[in-house]
Formats: sequence, structure tokens, C-alpha cells
Amino acid sequence: MNKLRSEIQSLLSETECRRPPALRRSRKEEWLYATDLPKTAGKEAVSAFLERANEAGWITENEGDWIQLDRKGLTGNETDAEGGIGPEAECCLSLLLRHMNAEKRSADREKRMLLKAREEGADAFEKVCERLHREWAGALRRGEKLPAVETDFFIGRKEKC
Repeated sequence: MNKLRSEIQSLLSETECRRPPALRRSRKEEWLYATDLPKTAGKEAVSAFLERANEAGWITENEGDWIQLDRKGLTGNETDAEGGIGPEAECCLSLLLRHMNAEKRSADREKRMLLKAREEGADAFEKVCERLHREWAGALRRGEKLPAVETDFFIGRKEKC
């Protein structure tokens, strides 16, 4: 469980519910997590959760039976993933390092993709990196900016002994 998920779990645990609410990676690209809290708690408890989450820096959107959650300013240090990185992740890192001083564009989408994939495991992370590698190489060929993804999304992981 990464730091972000732990933080949401903590906020959810402070909420009176009929059963523990589910917390999932959001299926929507523009959101990081989703919880079914509205299915498990009363309106006042849901409102109190939303208030606490917003005070803690979470962006929330109530969508019927689900609450979508996101946070700006994501970093690669939010995950406790173990192990090294694969060849596609190394390519992404190489592109970022070679264009480190170039002007960058917003990277919220890419950061969410990378964090979600890290939670899913090494294969999912490598698959997302393959997609980003293609996108970023194409952007560079068209003279477009790379996203402002910090290298800590790819390095500084705990290595397995």
C-alpha cells in the first residue's frame, strides 16, 4: 500500500460506515482513486469525509455511488514499489534526462498513469512506460514539449536483495 492509498484509508477509517468502503484505482484517466463510500455511509458521514479529504489536499468529485479522488503535485516517492525498472522505463528515464533543461508541459495525466501502474506491478508499469515512450518520442519528433515528470518516478526505488 502506497502513501497516498494509506492516507485515503486513514480518512475512510474515520468515517462511520455500515461496512468498510472499497478503495480502488480509478478507471478514469483523470482520477487516481475511487471509493464507494456513498454506498456504505450516510450523507452526513460522506460530507464529513469529503471535507476532511479536501482539507488534506485531495480533489474530490461525488459521482453517485462513487467518489473520485485525485491530488495535484504527485511525485514518484508516493509509491513504495520494489525492484528495478525495465527497458521501456529506462527509455522514458533516458528521454527525461536528455531533455532535462528543456521547457516542460503539465504532467498530471502521466504521473497518475505511472502511480497506478506501479501499484499494479512491474508488468503494468513497463506497459505504461512503453506507451509513454512512444508518446514522448513522437512529441519530440513534432517539436513538442515533454511532460514535467520527475525522474524519481523511475529511479530511487527499493531494490530487492
